[in-house]
Amino acid sequence: MVLPHLDEIDQRIVNLLLENGRLPYAKIGESLCLSRVAIQKRVESLIEDGIIEHFTIRVNVAKLGKPVAVYFEIVVEPRLAEQIGYQLAELPDVINIYQMTGPSTLHMQAHLRDEEELEKFLYEKIFALEGVVSVDTQLVIRNFKPTGI
Repeated sequence: MVLPHLDEIDQRIVNLLLENGRLPYAKIGESLCLSRVAIQKRVESLIEDGIIEHFTIRVNVAKLGKPVAVYFEIVVEPRLAEQIGYQLAELPDVINIYQMTGPSTLHMQAHLRDEEELEKFLYEKIFALEGVVSVDTQLVIRNFKPTGI
């Protein structure tokens, strides 16, 4: 990935950390012919500048019993969009949720155990909320690019 406002070294550091956020500064330095201290200072600067917000892990949810990835387009009454968005964001199976442009639409991703849990999730968690007008559900069949930038 090319980030035009970063120099080449910072871009390479970001790309290496995207691949493996636990990569030691010394290893990054080896691959870029820089010292561990130089890499540490650059990473700290990237954090201060808000380029790197935090380090995290990616969990294989399928191995944790949640193999069904689902996207929802939820049309809501405009006056309740924010309230519904925050309510849905509290659900543990919800990975992310965004308010989209257009007619009061929320775009949400969740990981569930199976189709039975999906049906229960739809009727007990989404349709049960006041102000939900309609829901379009799409199951993921293949992921071509893991989460990242």
